[in-house]
Amino acid sequence: MPRNAAQAEELVDQVVLRPTDWGPDFVPQAVAESRPRTVAVLDEECRWQREPLPASALASLSRYAELPGRGEKGTVRVTAVATVHTSEADADEQLATTLEEAQRCREQEIRPGERLTGLRSAGTAFGTRRQQWANDEAHEMGTYVTREGAHPYLWSVARVGAVTIGVSVKGARGHTDEELQHWFTNSSVQMIESVETRTGREG
Repeated sequence: MPRNAAQAEELVDQVVLRPTDWGPDFVPQAVAESRPRTVAVLDEECRWQREPLPASALASLSRYAELPGRGEKGTVRVTAVATVHTSEADADEQLATTLEEAQRCREQEIRPGERLTGLRSAGTAFGTRRQQWANDEAHEMGTYVTREGAHPYLWSVARVGAVTIGVSVKGARGHTDEELQHWFTNSSVQMIESVETRTGREG
């Protein structure tokens, strides 16, 4: 596991998926990466904000990609994020917070014109309900709402040692649940395996 910020920044850069890792037709969003040394935080008014990296984390990186809409299909937007925490306890705290946030804020604002509704969450520790891929995992689902309509939303956070990885998939017109689940599951597996390979940890 990384012991300092430089090692942690190198790890998240290697682990966080780039657009073509999602599929050959994915491209960067207009804002392709998060600002350095910041994390996404859900404020008291249930709005997502970027805030400075807390003392409990060594590094964090988010990358944003999309599958451009064509014909009858809308644009699918995806996010991949990894955070290296200073301890496994701090990493566990992030998973607990993820579960609590869906309870506290059933509706959340990503940015003006984009919101999530009907959120619900669940957690699955290693060995529970056949979960064999991470030390711990939490996920939530709901509806992604924009002026283009309402579509499925999927989000997951998993922990491998002191590293947490997260992926989100925002559905769009003309894309099936099976397609969304495929991108969601494959991206999570890729990132977990990358963390395990680079840190020598096993779920």
